[in-house]
Amino acid sequence: MATPLTELLRACTDKERTALAQHAGTSVNYLYSLAGCHRERVNVKLALAIEDASVWLNTETLGLTPVVTARQLSTMCSIAPFDTV
Repeated sequence: MATPLTELLRACTDKERTALAQHAGTSVNYLYSLAGCHRERVNVKLALAIEDASVWLNTETLGLTPVVTARQLSTMCSIAPFDTV
């Protein structure tokens, strides 16, 4: 099962991923790190910035990219069934 952020990143073109990261104030690599649950959690300020950026991108792509909420970001790694090996 993919995280909501993974789903968003997969729906984007390279250019859209870069724009998303810039609007959120972070890098594409860090977004992938968060999406893959390689970080313990997303801080609140960044989660809200990613949410805002995903809303902006959703509008820009006429709904082709999903919106990811701060609530989804805050819980996605605790409920995603990932192997711990």
